[in-house]
Amino acid sequence: MAAPGQNNTILSVVVMTMADTQKPNSLRKVVNKCNSFILPGSTRPGCLVFYVNSVAVGLIRQDILKQLKAYPDVFILNDKEKGDQGQPRGLHLSQDLDTFEKRTKKIEQVLRSLQQKDALVSLRGWRDECYSISTGFGVEPLLKVERAAACLFGVSQYGVHVNGYVVDDFGDILMWIGQRSRTKQTYPNMWDNLCAGGLSSGLGVEECAIKEAQEEADISEEHLENLQAVGCISYMYEDERGIFPECQFVFDLQLPDDFIPRNTDGEMQDFKLLPVNKLRELILNEDFKPNCALVIVDFLIRHGILTPDNEPDYTYLVEMMHISHRSYITDPATVATAQ
Repeated sequence: MAAPGQNNTILSVVVMTMADTQKPNSLRKVVNKCNSFILPGSTRPGCLVFYVNSVAVGLIRQDILKQLKAYPDVFILNDKEKGDQGQPRGLHLSQDLDTFEKRTKKIEQVLRSLQQKDALVSLRGWRDECYSISTGFGVEPLLKVERAAACLFGVSQYGVHVNGYVVDDFGDILMWIGQRSRTKQTYPNMWDNLCAGGLSSGLGVEECAIKEAQEEADISEEHLENLQAVGCISYMYEDERGIFPECQFVFDLQLPDDFIPRNTDGEMQDFKLLPVNKLRELILNEDFKPNCALVIVDFLIRHGILTPDNEPDYTYLVEMMHISHRSYITDPATVATAQ
């Protein structure tokens, strides 16, 4: 049974069998891949809640905890139910770091030290770009960290994705997709949305979407007047780098049929305009970057192409694309039940 306060998403995920996750030719495998952290077999049972200024902001894996314990003046480990000062069980950032600036500076020092030791895989992809850490979107940030290190602390990360599409003379929808550069640090050569990017510290959501659209696809200001915010998707996965609770803000952009995208920042190597009914095959063949596949599934649902009548996993797909990060981060019992 779900613990008090747990939502239906958590309950359904915990009781789901491994057989359910392996249905062939099912879009389930796409959403499951993006939610590997909350499914059976993940490292979740051994994770500790990460606290900053006495509030839960993330989750720490045991392999990462082993490295952070080398900095006891920065990270205070309480592996009991209650610490000496009443702190809950978990890993706490030192209370001596009592301002945004102090926390940010000290964490960067630790990360630079770990990078020099080559102690953690994620830090090999250092980007000199920062993500804000807070208790939720729109909440005053407690600190900011190097983007490549956010997964070490299991904190929520945010990004933007733009669905660029065309409606032909017959009313059919075609979607522009981009192929990622061969030199991308992550998911090189895989298919992507027309444009997308991480939400850096201090950048607005629509501002970020416009920036990425101009840099990755050379979309004019005139065309961007049609940009529409249509919601967000959220999920939680893990890989060798760490834990990724991610929320992607989604935009739809209808473009004229004579529009041709052109990459200007070197992050895309090719673009294709495909009928939406061809996208499912690419998704099932795992030719898409996983979270970009989710963005397309969300588009197909919102535009009535996938419906409850033609997609047997309709409710499951919707549910698994809207995972509550806070439900997992703030409730240690939720972590403990995923055995």
